Amino acid sequence: MQVYPAKQHFAKTAKNLNVASGVIFVRGGETIIHPDSDTEYEFHQDSNFYYLSGVCEPGFAAAYDIASDTAILFVNHVSADEAVWIGVPPSLDAYRVAHGFDQAHYTFDVEKVLSTLKPSTIYTLEYMNTEQLGASLASTINCCALLDPLHEARVFKDEFEIDVMRRANRISSDAHVTLMKETRLGMNEAEVRGRFVGLVLSKNSMYEAYGSIAARGRNAAVLHYTKNNQLLDNADEMILVDAGATFENYASDITRTWPVGPTFSPLCRGIYEIVLDMQKQVIQACGPNKQWEDMHNLANRVAAQGLLKLGILRGPIEAILDNFVV
Repeated sequence: MQVYPAKQHFAKTAKNLNVASGVIFVRGGETIIHPDSDTEYEFHQDSNFYYLSGVCEPGFAAAYDIASDTAILFVNHVSADEAVWIGVPPSLDAYRVAHGFDQAHYTFDVEKVLSTLKPSTIYTLEYMNTEQLGASLASTINCCALLDPLHEARVFKDEFEIDVMRRANRISSDAHVTLMKETRLGMNEAEVRGRFVGLVLSKNSMYEAYGSIAARGRNAAVLHYTKNNQLLDNADEMILVDAGATFENYASDITRTWPVGPTFSPLCRGIYEIVLDMQKQVIQACGPNKQWEDMHNLANRVAAQGLLKLGILRGPIEAILDNFVV
């Protein structure tokens, strides 16, 4: 099993923070219960915490002592009664090794363990609950300085992250290809969306990266279409699927369109070819030191040129672009 590079991610963040000492402290998400019930909302780990810990489970915390280069994981304690319901968890040492930490303790020992480090400053995130630090460490908390250095560290992906991202995208890509093969006239958008979810979950994806969209015809013009319940009853229409899987807390995001029927209508094929040309030209133009805005403008220009050629748009191309028609 590959060890999560938690300590390396803490060290990158600490380097960006540009201080010689202090402690970085972060808390993961907690289980949330539906109101007036005993069922839980689906748990999604806080992405900043996951980057620094690799832990997908609720109730954990983590710390890093900058001066000594020591990474400490705080594990959610599961009582014997709780274990009957959710299973017996791994040992502290198993968690420590799997996630690449130097030490592991239970979360009820956060204040005691961090107090021994005698930190002058504890760097945390403004939205995180710091009650575990207790009264003795409250005066050392800095909740303003950490976010930007952490975001900067997350921008530059290491080989571990790139591998996970590739796996997330492969799972999603394979699911999209399967949907293209299986879509038939008379299906429902709900079937398409449900099939995607089933496919990615069967490949050990944790959950959808976002609410999937399966939109036929004009429904695809609704940017965040969520109904996903209309019948695919027109063979000349296209269906748009905007869906991605989350694998090990890294998301994929793929949008593709294809005919409801066995072939493209002439107009749909024409528009499809324009979008394909946009994608190819932007990919070819991408590279180091290129600006995102330039890629966006290139895509718009290719779209306008194509729609002019099809006769859907009329007029000078610069006027079309200046008025944000595409």
